[in-house]
Amino acid sequence: MPLKSPFLTLVLLAVWPFVSFLNNNHDDALIYGANVSAYALGFGLVVVLIALIGVVLFGRSRSTAVAHVCGIASVLLFSYLPLSGFLSGLGISLGTIRIAIWAVVSLLILFAVWRLARSETAARVLLAAAGVMVVVPVVGLGLFAVSGTETKTEKVEVAKAGNEARRENVYWFIFDAYARADALADYFGYDNSAFLGDLERRGFDVASRALANYASTKLSISTTADMNYFLPEGAPLHPSMWTARLQGFNPTVEAFKAMGYRYIHAEPGGNNLKTRCGGNEDVCVTAPTGGAIGVSEAEVGLLRLTPLFPIIRRLLPDLLSFDFTNIADVMERIAPTPGKPTFLFAHILSPHPPQRFDENCGHLVNVEFDLAGEDYSDLVDVYLNDLTCLNAEIVSMVDQIVADDPGDPYIILQSDHGFRSGLVLEPRTARPGVPPAFVAYANLHAMRAPESCDTRTGEGFSPVNTFRIVLSCIDGEPRELLPGRQFRNENGALHAFEPDARPKQ
Repeated sequence: MPLKSPFLTLVLLAVWPFVSFLNNNHDDALIYGANVSAYALGFGLVVVLIALIGVVLFGRSRSTAVAHVCGIASVLLFSYLPLSGFLSGLGISLGTIRIAIWAVVSLLILFAVWRLARSETAARVLLAAAGVMVVVPVVGLGLFAVSGTETKTEKVEVAKAGNEARRENVYWFIFDAYARADALADYFGYDNSAFLGDLERRGFDVASRALANYASTKLSISTTADMNYFLPEGAPLHPSMWTARLQGFNPTVEAFKAMGYRYIHAEPGGNNLKTRCGGNEDVCVTAPTGGAIGVSEAEVGLLRLTPLFPIIRRLLPDLLSFDFTNIADVMERIAPTPGKPTFLFAHILSPHPPQRFDENCGHLVNVEFDLAGEDYSDLVDVYLNDLTCLNAEIVSMVDQIVADDPGDPYIILQSDHGFRSGLVLEPRTARPGVPPAFVAYANLHAMRAPESCDTRTGEGFSPVNTFRIVLSCIDGEPRELLPGRQFRNENGALHAFEPDARPKQ
């Protein structure tokens, strides 16, 4: 068999993990596709180099065996996570044992591949299998690329130059998963009234019945920035609808930049690629690296597929760091610029677990590499601890902004959604202020604005109207407020539902 055939098999098997990863993580494909592709190229070159060294050591007659073993080893390296999950389901919880079992299984498979390498039929079958393994995700990525849809929202007029006297600085903070006060009280017995009272005494209008439009970070923030809903209802969702908006390419940023505002974008850091800086910002605020190497969600996702991740985390805990931006990181970069107003977007991944504060409200250095995802009902104590610590930092932050800002700034404190749980939470009271189906939507909303701007909308508030209000005050062009609506994702499409509706189980 020609030398090039086994090495073609090798290359296909070496790049398969990366192509498959991108096909299974479309958000990552849009944001970090180029990075993952570079990793695929680098990994492929390393594996080919190792195979060539093997050919020198074992002789050209064993080139097929060497190439096939290196190719299958590449696949096995990135197959640790599913095997580990299977073993965990069998009750094998100790990571060392799972790694040992993976190593034994891998060696047995590689030994079999070595023995079968002289079979031309086996070589042809492996080449065909490798081709299918790569073609299937490549086709999937191709379909994903061509399936992007135009965002289905009505155009909101960009703010005009407006009255320069009204061009106050605007600070928009998103605190991830910060729940509304009555939800905290009714479901967890947590009294948040002291914090809200502190805000009200500082001139904030707190919406006691605010409801996020979506129980989703990407959908909620992108809709707020777009000042409109994703419509029509039931249209297929695609990451292209929100990816660019979350990175600063949206009508809100466009409006502020048109009025001469400096745009500061504060990344959340950690396990969230969605709201990373996109290049439209004047200043990008990132989290300082806490370890020797700061890694992104995509890099951690790739490493997790291999046994290297648990080994590094156990033996070299300070090598990799998953860095989260905190309030202090943002405050260091937002000093007002004379003669040029500022618009700040800051996404703070707190109080969303994992835990960011110790019991004395000190910042933890080594933070877990995982966000809790769709369900953190078993982390209530961690959540409430971090919320308490965050409250104190928010109040201090507000005082500093007001003291340092030469004008009368807008300060918007919001959460993208409320507390999410895999099950419908049971309230502690007979008549909760938030129906169980709406706990994930009951969000924080508090806004401080100049006296000339009326931010009051009653007890309720819908985040989609945030910048319809703020921009109307700044440029003097009234914008109609939209009715508050809530949507849930069902089978890849958004559907509205009412407060008395219960989500499907």
